[in-house]
Amino acid sequence: MNSEDNNTKARKLLISLLRSGKTVDVPAQGLSMFPVLLPGDMLRVIPAKPADLKRGMIVVYESEDKIISHRFIKIRESKLICKGDGLRSYDSPFPADRLLGIVTARTRNGRLTHLTNRLRRTTGTCMSYITPITGYLFYYLRYLWYKLKHEN
Repeated sequence: MNSEDNNTKARKLLISLLRSGKTVDVPAQGLSMFPVLLPGDMLRVIPAKPADLKRGMIVVYESEDKIISHRFIKIRESKLICKGDGLRSYDSPFPADRLLGIVTARTRNGRLTHLTNRLRRTTGTCMSYITPITGYLFYYLRYLWYKLKHEN
């Protein structure tokens, strides 16, 4: 079995667990949510419905061939709009039935950070408004971070 088969099986299992109401811990990959989420962070994800969402939360949703964790911005015409903090553009709007859950906590280097407390919710809400500006900054900073981290 190759790694693509393993990724497909892991994705299907994650979707199945969240759709059945289970809370899951899953490792973050990629830099689209830099600096809030980094590769290797462990994310605690709880199942959610669109009615549970508040602007600025980090949501998990099913894309064509992958699972994405990005910041929730709004619902427009029954579709959810999200954006990665470290990206320059918004995600394509997607139907609400692709929503899987909300990221409630992150563990990095053994340290647990709750993302749903008042301070983190307020920060997330602010980020959702300024992300068109900060997205450009974080987009370039993440490459610098990656280069410095992997230079050794």
